[in-house]
Amino acid sequence: MPQDEVTVSTYRFTDIGPVHIGEVVFQGELRLECEDIGTGFYVQLPISGRFESRHRGVDMLVNRTSPAVYQPGGGSFSARWQAGYRALCIRIDAPALETAMARLLGDRMVKRTSFDPVMDTSDGYGRGWADLLYSVNRQLATAPDNLLSQPLVAAPLAESLVNGFLLAAPHSHTEALTTSVAPARPAAIRTAIDVIEADPGAPLTLSVLAEQCGVGARTLQKAFQHHLGVSPMQYLRDVRLRRAHEELRAADPYVDSVASVARRWGFTHQGRFAAAHEAKFGQKPLRTLRG
Repeated sequence: MPQDEVTVSTYRFTDIGPVHIGEVVFQGELRLECEDIGTGFYVQLPISGRFESRHRGVDMLVNRTSPAVYQPGGGSFSARWQAGYRALCIRIDAPALETAMARLLGDRMVKRTSFDPVMDTSDGYGRGWADLLYSVNRQLATAPDNLLSQPLVAAPLAESLVNGFLLAAPHSHTEALTTSVAPARPAAIRTAIDVIEADPGAPLTLSVLAEQCGVGARTLQKAFQHHLGVSPMQYLRDVRLRRAHEELRAADPYVDSVASVARRWGFTHQGRFAAAHEAKFGQKPLRTLRG
């Protein structure tokens, strides 16, 4: 979305796959009018302050619990931001969003998705999606070489952000997304397990696994829960935990560290990694490293 550089004091951003996330702060009041918002789906999630906008013929007062959803092809856009306004600006590539919708529904001929102009982030899925974005933004503020640059972290995070948006924002396929699906046959589970065990260090996501198994993402998710009692991503996490444990046992404590091994296997939080390792293997990872 175009912005007047004179009024912008900061704009920190990153791209995580098809998702662009930026934090913007306006020094002064800004007014903007344009023919359309561009080719992606936009959400402005205020951190402090609010703003007025008009898009698709709808007037909106956007605040922290009622962010606006701007859809490409919706016609003219106008807005007015107050001085001191601070927000997260999220853009999701339209093809990636439509692909994610088709994978979740298990139907690649899904009609174009039409979103409501406003979403609710006060509770439920909306609150969870907003909290995830705030967490990502905190990672961006720490250092340029943060964990989001790691493919094992970035790929599933990008998918979670897109899928989370599809669950949190009301749209024309919301009812279909919330309708229960039948679990896949055990053969699909065996295929997914084979893929995971063959290369657990690959940036696997639920959609990637489902595509390789020839089923929808929600169908595979339900099959794992039904037959194994865990989700595909939980199973993958357990395999990575086992591989990290094996690597710690074989590593040289004077060369490697628990943190470096954990990062290689996609574990972003050292405390949670240590707790999970101790729960599964009966000892802290440092003890395993030192033999």
